[in-house]
Amino acid sequence: MGSAEARCKPQQKWESVEGVPATSLFCDHAALERALEEQARSKGGNVLAREWCDEDSDGNLSCRATVTRAPAGAMVPAPSPRRALGKDSDSLTFEAAKAVRIDLSPFVAAYARSPRRGAEVLEYPMLPVGQVQLGVMRARCEPKACDAEQAQAALRAAAGGLGVPSLVGVRCFELDDERTCVATLASSERDPDTDPRAH
Repeated sequence: MGSAEARCKPQQKWESVEGVPATSLFCDHAALERALEEQARSKGGNVLAREWCDEDSDGNLSCRATVTRAPAGAMVPAPSPRRALGKDSDSLTFEAAKAVRIDLSPFVAAYARSPRRGAEVLEYPMLPVGQVQLGVMRARCEPKACDAEQAQAALRAAAGGLGVPSLVGVRCFELDDERTCVATLASSERDPDTDPRAH
Protein backbone atom coordinates (compact mmCIF):
# COMPACT_ATOMS: atom_id res chain seq x y z
CA MET A 1 0.00 0.00 0.00
CA GLY A 2 3.02 2.22 -0.04
CA SER A 3 4.41 4.46 2.66
CA ALA A 4 3.40 7.44 4.77
CA GLU A 5 5.56 10.41 5.67
CA ALA A 6 4.96 13.58 7.67
CA ARG A 7 7.19 16.42 8.77
CA CYS A 8 7.01 19.72 10.58
CA LYS A 9 9.32 22.29 12.12
CA PRO A 10 8.58 23.33 15.71
CA GLN A 11 7.95 27.04 16.19
CA GLN A 12 6.81 27.29 19.78
CA LYS A 13 8.69 30.35 21.00
CA TRP A 14 6.68 33.31 22.22
CA GLU A 15 7.51 35.86 19.55
CA SER A 16 6.02 37.76 16.64
CA VAL A 17 5.51 35.46 13.65
CA GLU A 18 3.89 35.78 10.24
CA GLY A 19 2.86 33.04 7.85
CA VAL A 20 4.02 30.09 9.96
CA PRO A 21 2.22 26.79 9.22
CA ALA A 22 -0.24 25.96 11.99
CA THR A 23 1.42 22.55 12.37
CA SER A 24 4.64 24.25 13.51
CA LEU A 25 2.97 25.53 16.66
CA PHE A 26 1.99 22.05 17.84
CA CYS A 27 4.75 20.09 16.13
CA ASP A 28 5.81 16.96 18.01
CA HIS A 29 6.06 13.23 17.42
CA ALA A 30 2.49 12.61 18.59
CA ALA A 31 1.14 15.01 15.97
CA LEU A 32 3.26 13.35 13.27
CA GLU A 33 2.03 9.90 14.29
CA ARG A 34 -1.53 11.17 13.92
CA ALA A 35 -0.61 12.40 10.43
CA LEU A 36 0.76 8.96 9.49
CA GLU A 37 -2.47 7.33 10.67
CA GLU A 38 -4.52 9.75 8.57
CA GLN A 39 -2.44 8.90 5.51
CA ALA A 40 -2.75 5.17 6.18
CA ARG A 41 -6.55 5.41 6.33
CA SER A 42 -6.63 7.39 3.10
CA LYS A 43 -4.69 4.55 1.42
CA GLY A 44 -7.01 1.89 2.81
CA GLY A 45 -4.50 0.66 5.39
CA ASN A 46 -4.92 0.11 9.11
CA VAL A 47 -1.40 -0.78 10.29
CA LEU A 48 1.81 1.26 10.29
CA ALA A 49 4.93 -0.90 10.07
CA ARG A 50 8.62 -0.01 10.52
CA GLU A 51 7.76 3.44 11.85
CA TRP A 52 10.79 5.69 12.17
CA CYS A 53 11.11 9.28 13.42
CA ASP A 54 14.04 11.66 13.26
CA GLU A 55 15.13 15.26 13.84
CA ASP A 56 17.56 16.88 11.42
CA SER A 57 20.22 19.50 12.10
CA ASP A 58 17.77 22.33 11.32
CA GLY A 59 15.27 21.12 13.93
CA ASN A 60 12.77 19.62 11.48
CA LEU A 61 10.89 16.60 12.82
CA SER A 62 9.86 13.82 10.47
CA CYS A 63 8.23 10.40 10.75
CA ARG A 64 7.91 7.63 8.15
CA ALA A 65 6.20 4.26 8.07
CA THR A 66 5.10 1.51 5.71
CA VAL A 67 1.33 1.29 5.28
CA THR A 68 -0.18 -2.20 5.43
CA ARG A 69 -3.55 -3.78 6.12
CA ALA A 70 -4.07 -6.45 8.76
CA PRO A 71 -5.92 -9.61 7.71
CA ALA A 72 -9.59 -9.82 8.59
CA GLY A 73 -10.05 -10.72 12.25
CA ALA A 74 -6.52 -9.75 13.27
CA MET A 75 -5.87 -7.42 16.20
CA VAL A 76 -5.28 -3.85 15.03
CA PRO A 77 -3.40 -1.31 17.20
CA ALA A 78 -5.56 1.46 18.61
CA PRO A 79 -5.09 4.90 17.02
CA SER A 80 -2.85 7.39 18.82
CA PRO A 81 -4.61 9.83 21.19
CA ARG A 82 -5.80 12.98 19.48
CA ARG A 83 -3.17 15.71 19.65
CA ALA A 84 -4.25 19.31 19.31
CA LEU A 85 -5.97 18.82 15.96
CA GLY A 86 -9.46 20.11 16.44
CA LYS A 87 -12.35 20.35 18.85
CA ASP A 88 -13.76 16.91 19.64
CA SER A 89 -13.95 16.08 15.95
CA ASP A 90 -11.85 15.21 12.91
CA SER A 91 -12.60 18.51 11.22
CA LEU A 92 -8.92 19.49 11.22
CA THR A 93 -6.52 16.94 9.76
CA PHE A 94 -2.77 17.39 9.83
CA GLU A 95 -2.79 18.03 6.08
CA ALA A 96 -5.46 20.73 6.43
CA ALA A 97 -3.50 22.33 9.28
CA LYS A 98 -0.39 22.51 7.07
CA ALA A 99 -2.32 24.74 4.67
CA VAL A 100 -3.26 27.23 7.40
CA ARG A 101 -0.83 30.07 8.10
CA ILE A 102 -0.54 31.64 11.54
CA ASP A 103 0.29 35.26 12.39
CA LEU A 104 1.00 36.22 16.01
CA SER A 105 1.36 39.77 17.37
CA PRO A 106 2.24 39.54 21.09
CA PHE A 107 1.22 42.19 23.61
CA VAL A 108 3.54 40.81 26.30
CA ALA A 109 7.28 40.23 26.06
CA ALA A 110 7.26 36.71 27.50
CA TYR A 111 4.78 33.88 28.04
CA ALA A 112 5.50 30.25 28.85
CA ARG A 113 2.91 27.59 29.74
CA SER A 114 2.62 23.87 29.06
CA PRO A 115 1.13 23.02 25.63
CA ARG A 116 -2.47 21.86 25.57
CA ARG A 117 -4.80 20.21 23.07
CA GLY A 118 -6.82 22.42 20.78
CA ALA A 119 -9.99 20.98 22.32
CA GLU A 120 -8.88 22.39 25.69
CA VAL A 121 -8.67 25.97 24.39
CA LEU A 122 -11.87 27.79 25.32
CA GLU A 123 -13.54 30.60 23.41
CA TYR A 124 -15.12 33.64 25.10
CA PRO A 125 -17.03 36.63 23.69
CA MET A 126 -15.36 38.92 26.25
CA LEU A 127 -12.18 38.81 28.34
CA PRO A 128 -12.84 36.56 31.37
CA VAL A 129 -12.36 38.05 34.84
CA GLY A 130 -8.87 37.32 36.12
CA GLN A 131 -7.32 36.90 32.68
CA VAL A 132 -5.04 39.24 30.75
CA GLN A 133 -4.61 39.84 27.03
CA LEU A 134 -1.48 38.24 25.58
CA GLY A 135 -1.68 39.20 21.92
CA VAL A 136 -3.60 38.70 18.70
CA MET A 137 -3.45 35.54 16.60
CA ARG A 138 -4.73 35.09 13.07
CA ALA A 139 -5.22 31.85 11.13
CA ARG A 140 -5.58 32.20 7.37
CA CYS A 141 -5.72 30.01 4.28
CA GLU A 142 -6.91 29.98 0.70
CA PRO A 143 -10.65 29.19 0.59
CA LYS A 144 -10.01 26.03 -1.44
CA ALA A 145 -7.44 24.81 1.11
CA CYS A 146 -9.61 24.92 4.24
CA ASP A 147 -13.11 25.80 5.34
CA ALA A 148 -14.13 28.17 8.15
CA GLU A 149 -14.40 25.35 10.70
CA GLN A 150 -10.89 24.13 9.90
CA ALA A 151 -9.45 27.65 10.10
CA GLN A 152 -11.04 28.14 13.51
CA ALA A 153 -9.83 24.72 14.68
CA ALA A 154 -6.32 25.62 13.50
CA LEU A 155 -6.51 28.82 15.55
CA ARG A 156 -7.34 26.79 18.67
CA ALA A 157 -4.65 24.20 17.93
CA ALA A 158 -1.97 26.85 17.39
CA ALA A 159 -2.95 28.69 20.56
CA GLY A 160 -2.92 25.42 22.49
CA GLY A 161 0.56 24.62 21.19
CA LEU A 162 1.77 27.81 22.90
CA GLY A 163 -0.04 26.89 26.11
CA VAL A 164 -2.71 29.57 25.70
CA PRO A 165 -6.01 28.55 27.37
CA SER A 166 -8.41 31.20 26.01
CA LEU A 167 -9.46 32.85 22.76
CA VAL A 168 -11.49 36.05 23.07
CA GLY A 169 -13.76 37.52 20.41
CA VAL A 170 -13.13 34.96 17.66
CA ARG A 171 -14.13 36.31 14.24
CA CYS A 172 -13.98 34.46 10.92
CA PHE A 173 -14.38 36.08 7.51
CA GLU A 174 -13.01 36.17 3.96
CA LEU A 175 -10.72 39.03 2.95
CA ASP A 176 -8.41 39.46 -0.06
CA ASP A 177 -9.08 35.92 -1.27
CA GLU A 178 -8.16 34.46 2.11
CA ARG A 179 -10.29 32.75 4.73
CA THR A 180 -9.31 34.26 8.07
CA CYS A 181 -10.07 33.66 11.74
CA VAL A 182 -8.69 36.09 14.30
CA ALA A 183 -8.87 36.29 18.09
CA THR A 184 -7.22 37.84 21.13
CA LEU A 185 -5.19 35.39 23.19
CA ALA A 186 -5.74 35.44 26.94
CA SER A 187 -4.62 33.66 30.08
CA SER A 188 -4.59 33.99 33.85
CA GLU A 189 -1.64 35.94 35.22
CA ARG A 190 -0.59 32.97 37.38
CA ASP A 191 0.28 29.55 35.99
CA PRO A 192 -2.17 26.90 37.36
CA ASP A 193 0.55 24.25 36.92
CA THR A 194 2.97 25.96 39.29
CA ASP A 195 1.03 28.47 41.39
CA PRO A 196 -1.73 27.20 43.75
CA ARG A 197 -3.14 30.74 43.93
CA ALA A 198 -4.27 30.41 40.30
CA HIS A 199 -7.00 27.93 41.29
